[in-house]
Amino acid sequence: MKHEVSYPIPGSVRAVLVPALLKDGEPVCMSQKEFKALGVDWPAFLQSARDNASAELKKLTPDYTRDRKKVIEFATLTSNNPLNAGTILSPDFLKMFADTLGPKLIIAIPDRYTIYVFPALASNYADYSPMISTAYHATSYPVSMEAYELSDQGLKSIGIYQEP
Repeated sequence: MKHEVSYPIPGSVRAVLVPALLKDGEPVCMSQKEFKALGVDWPAFLQSARDNASAELKKLTPDYTRDRKKVIEFATLTSNNPLNAGTILSPDFLKMFADTLGPKLIIAIPDRYTIYVFPALASNYADYSPMISTAYHATSYPVSMEAYELSDQGLKSIGIYQEP
């Protein structure tokens, strides 16, 4: 879907960041006219979005999936809130997983209600292509089939999950 106002995610082939507002409890992408009417630039809007994302992130509790040796393979953040996917913009997102998954994360966001978080080191995140693909295709609100790296350097796309 093409949006009137969008900003690239480094390395991304398909996904972009799009300014949106909540209308009747649903995020709605803004038109160029609506965005200009706010009277703010993208950095100011993004900072406000990060503040909102931090407030949403505080409401979430990660669910950890472990292997048979009890080693964490990945975490899942789920919520019925349509703003769940945006919590990755929170400056607190990395802090939430620093002690369990490390300082650099691999993230998959198949739909706006689900985020999968993998450790970047010794990760087998690519093995979860079927899980990501199923979640992406099973929703009315798909987000992305891309894998993202999140570190203190920011967010960047590192590839696309392959369809099974």
